[in-house]
Amino acid sequence: MFHPWLRRRRHRLSLPDLRALTVFMADGAYRPDFLDPSPMSSEPTFEEGMDALLAAPADQTYAELVDATRGRGAEIGRRLLDDPDRARSEAADALRRLWKAVVEPEWPSMRQALRAEMLDRALQVNREGLRAVLPRLHPSAACEGDTITVEKTVDIDVHCPEGLVLVPSLFITDRIQCTTSDHWTPAIYYPASGRYLWTAPPTPRSLDRLLGTTRSRILAALTTPLQTTAVARLVGVTPPTASEHLAILRDAGLIDSSRSGRTATHELTQAGRALLDAASPQP
Repeated sequence: MFHPWLRRRRHRLSLPDLRALTVFMADGAYRPDFLDPSPMSSEPTFEEGMDALLAAPADQTYAELVDATRGRGAEIGRRLLDDPDRARSEAADALRRLWKAVVEPEWPSMRQALRAEMLDRALQVNREGLRAVLPRLHPSAACEGDTITVEKTVDIDVHCPEGLVLVPSLFITDRIQCTTSDHWTPAIYYPASGRYLWTAPPTPRSLDRLLGTTRSRILAALTTPLQTTAVARLVGVTPPTASEHLAILRDAGLIDSSRSGRTATHELTQAGRALLDAASPQP
């Protein structure tokens, strides 16, 4: 008798065709700025980014494709420069396929991590100033006077009359990427920490015994300022339950909470950081 569980099944993973996008990813090649339009808001949607990509002026698209094909061979030059609008549209289509297949399913967790990153950096800049915070984004970045310098292989001077956009990214880990197109506000994309993207950090056992498991996990998570819903997701409780534990930690002087409209943001106090440091194993 043939048992169904003895059958050997062959599974095929269907990957989207990304060749129109990966053509720009060769080592040492310039990647066009129109693929990374500067954000127009503090939390742009994917569709807003796609609209900006497809709306890039024709002269910008052509000039950046020329740079992207330099030294790449005649075939790639013809493929991209014979019809720049088509090359841009095909890259956009490939980017949309990549988003749908890989990023969109994980986007809720990624968005929470990026929100925490932006909140954390905003608080640091407010307290210490951009000059102190910028080198923490990446060792290649520095700020002297009114000039921000990023070490790159190409020398480009860019004026920022309308400001500079700092964009955390979960997709670059070892460098800073700059967008310097004249058509958009200059932007610096830097590696986000991605802390607690899907799971909360471990907590010392001594802290569990002192505060209880849930409150100790909340305290450890708040090394990055977080909103109530993010705290609840990380420790696996409902938002009302998280609010109760947060209130106890706040009454004990271990966290501070601030409110904007209906949204509350929580962060450690000096006492909370001292307690967490004291309970953590020393190297």
